Amino acid sequence: MGSNPAFDLFEEICGELSGQQVSVLIDDDFSPVTLESVRRAFKEPVTNVAVEKALAYLRKHFGARGSELPFNYDLKTGRVTALNSTYIDFVSEAQARSVPKKARGFEEETSKQLASRLTGIVRRVGSPRKKYKKRHQFASYLEKEFSFESRVLVGNDKDGGFDILWFPPLGAFPFRAMVSIQCKNSLYNRDAGFTSVGRAKQSLKRHSHAKAEEAHLHCVLYNDYIDEKTMEHARDAGFIPLGISDVAPLLPPGMDFAVI
Repeated sequence: MGSNPAFDLFEEICGELSGQQVSVLIDDDFSPVTLESVRRAFKEPVTNVAVEKALAYLRKHFGARGSELPFNYDLKTGRVTALNSTYIDFVSEAQARSVPKKARGFEEETSKQLASRLTGIVRRVGSPRKKYKKRHQFASYLEKEFSFESRVLVGNDKDGGFDILWFPPLGAFPFRAMVSIQCKNSLYNRDAGFTSVGRAKQSLKRHSHAKAEEAHLHCVLYNDYIDEKTMEHARDAGFIPLGISDVAPLLPPGMDFAVI
């Protein structure tokens, strides 16, 4: 999938603002390739106007996810002010894609972002694996905590293919709603997503009460941004693709439902 230059611009702004509360940006602070791509994508030869259109797109993108841009950007002065430094630092750190030693860090930091956004129970499966090193010990953990069968791990299984398990506050164990979230420290790739959810699907079929594949929701969270083009490509993938912007902090809750 082709990169959306609006997100390249977003990451460069976060990179410049990381560790700071305020920064003043000029054109030289951005990659010439990024600025040219933004001008081309938004069909605007004037850089400031193109950047303004890109920022408007980003505000709409984050707004659709119940969040907002983590900074204010005054294009007249170039002054950028951090609104959420924690998330800005997360975005900046996440830019080390496809680096094996960074994969664990991406999963850990993503888990923290998810935990601050979601309600219910969020478990990074790799965390208890540090304590329960033997297969039978970890299988026992999954059985006692989340009602899996005692044979949830078979063959060469280590963690059952799980990265993150989210249990929304719906139902009670063993019939509590369950979402499996895989973390990929890479750009969106549907085939890689298929592979990533495959083992988790097998393990979820070994749940004591909810064995059917349709009983669980599968997500793959990429070190990327899920835009309209990606959504169209993934429409029949069998999992929900998520990205960096999908774990941005939620705005204060409001009334967004109707009772008929």
